[in-house]
Amino acid sequence: MIRFLPFETNSMKAFEGENEVGYCSFSIDGFVMTFNSLVAENNDSIITEGLIRSAMNYAANRGAYISKVEKGISQQMFEFLGFKGDEVLSAEIPEVLTSGCGCSHNK
Repeated sequence: MIRFLPFETNSMKAFEGENEVGYCSFSIDGFVMTFNSLVAENNDSIITEGLIRSAMNYAANRGAYISKVEKGISQQMFEFLGFKGDEVLSAEIPEVLTSGCGCSHNK
């Protein structure tokens, strides 16, 4: 089972059993959260999506409404989840959190 847990201030870690398999950090400024880094073991899409959603839920519980992605972070999963933009990808957190999962499970 994969668990996503907050770690220190404004970061999230993914664990499979006792092993850390992913990490992301973000900042919250008013109603905007910005992803600063995101790393998932073997670029696993389930871990990546879980980190994104967990971090956004954490930020939403602290008043954030918009989520942005810094340049330099792989943007494929963010685009899949509905982030849009030319220079900077962004999305409304409630829309992403209520969308279906990006995993390959039958719905």
